[in-house]
Amino acid sequence: FEIACAVVLALATTASAWCAYQSKLWGGAQMARANAAVRAGREGAVNSLAAMQARTFDASMFITYMQARLDGNNAMEAFLAQRFRPEMKPAVAAWLQLDPLNNPAAPSSPFRMTEYAQTETAEVARQEELAAKAMAAARQARGFSDDYVLLTVIFASVLFFGGIARAFDSRRLRIVLAALAVLLFLGALVALTTMPICHE
Repeated sequence: FEIACAVVLALATTASAWCAYQSKLWGGAQMARANAAVRAGREGAVNSLAAMQARTFDASMFITYMQARLDGNNAMEAFLAQRFRPEMKPAVAAWLQLDPLNNPAAPSSPFRMTEYAQTETAEVARQEELAAKAMAAARQARGFSDDYVLLTVIFASVLFFGGIARAFDSRRLRIVLAALAVLLFLGALVALTTMPICHE
């Protein structure tokens, strides 16, 4: 009985230390992943601001371009057309081909054309996706860390019941407490084998 209790207590101690170690590692992984999410969100905000500034610039250029076109100022019209941003040139060309001044079915502006695709907007979407994935990974790591903490508590309970079993004179009570410790240990051990190991 003493040897069996000692073996269970030794294994439970080792398992408890391993769970505490893994909980600490997963806590660090959660922090790293959360930082990655914040970093991606910050870069997305920067790109969003850049996209807004670029769109404002495009709108200002387009208004001036249309004013010159309507006024018949060919020199100014050509000058502005040459200086459209690469994202703006195909959109304006495609929009003008629809004869928007006479075609009510044409989009209200080249900004509503599929040809107008801002690289900054695509980068914002990419960064938002990265931030969402990193945050989900951080929540997952937090869950693993919490699960390892729970297993640590269960293994500590094994240590308690296994240790206190030897303190009683009643053989029946000692066996009941030892059996409880063994059952807790086996249940926690099975759960431990299903837990992922952190390598971060």
